[in-house]
Amino acid sequence: MYDQIIMKIPVRDIDHLTLNSTQPGAIATKMEQLGFTLTPDGVWPRCICFMPADEDIPNYIEIAQSPVDFMNVAMNLEKVKGEKRSFKWETDDGEISGSLIVGDGGGPVPWLTVQQNNPDAFVEPTLVVHPNGALAFICVHAVSDAPKKTAEDLEKTWGGDTRVEEVLNGCILVRTGMVELLIWSPAAWLKEYKAIEPMEPKRKPSITGIAIAIERARPLQAILRANNVPFETTEGDRVLVSPETTGGLLIEFMPQN
Repeated sequence: MYDQIIMKIPVRDIDHLTLNSTQPGAIATKMEQLGFTLTPDGVWPRCICFMPADEDIPNYIEIAQSPVDFMNVAMNLEKVKGEKRSFKWETDDGEISGSLIVGDGGGPVPWLTVQQNNPDAFVEPTLVVHPNGALAFICVHAVSDAPKKTAEDLEKTWGGDTRVEEVLNGCILVRTGMVELLIWSPAAWLKEYKAIEPMEPKRKPSITGIAIAIERARPLQAILRANNVPFETTEGDRVLVSPETTGGLLIEFMPQN
């Protein structure tokens, strides 16, 4: 589909990541065990929200019901033609409601377009404070047999300030805004995260992990130990949680202090 798109799309940033799952309740439970605050139970999709760098572009992770398991990134545009989706959550501080428009997308890394009509709904104080000290969703990891070509294919489609840069041997950075997309070769991916021995994805290109900025490592580690969640630490006090633990997503917690 992506190779049929000729006109560049003026994307502004990665708006959010969607975890489409046949068992979203199990994914939500795992995320809570990692110390994340989620939007209230009983209303789908459920979201993990963070304070955004730009007030017009939310910063969150979405957990959605799906007949198949897969992950995709939502690219923020100022205007989108597509399906309007509404949401409403009841919190201790009252009702939160809003809507967004979901448009077409493509590949090779799965993506779609969104227009946020109520971005402020995702920054309610009760939603953006996390016991694990999470501050922001800062990076998406993907694996491709040809990371450079995959990045170039995305650059051909995405407009705005999209930039492509080789940051490591076998790792290409695609930047559209504040949230980075890192595309790894299988060998580079397995080497970088060998501490938790990640599996090479069967289907490529595909999204394999995320990076989350946290205040400090110790509060997170205490929560993980209390909930019997296995983890590994690496240079810079980074904390790694394996895809097997989260339901398919490697999570890299990166302390900012």
